[in-house]
Amino acid sequence: MSTDETPYICECDFCEQGLLRFRSCPECEAICAVCDECELIWEDVAEVSDDPSVKAASAYPRCPVCGAKEKGWPALDFEEIQDAELEDYISEDSV
Repeated sequence: MSTDETPYICECDFCEQGLLRFRSCPECEAICAVCDECELIWEDVAEVSDDPSVKAASAYPRCPVCGAKEKGWPALDFEEIQDAELEDYISEDSV
């Protein structure tokens, strides 16, 4: 999964190298936090934002919501994050 310039939630507490970005499952459109380095997935954006050490729910490309193994999860831009009412979870460092 490539690194991009989209807003992120926090640094990955697991690999300590990546950033957790807002991505959506191409199958069910669930919005999750996905590390752009180790590719772990957190289903609950609010929970991982509050506690980056919380256990991941899945690993790319398996969606923790629907179980699909679709590749190519799109990253959400700022407007899409706002539309999903998740802007409070954007790291101040990524704005």
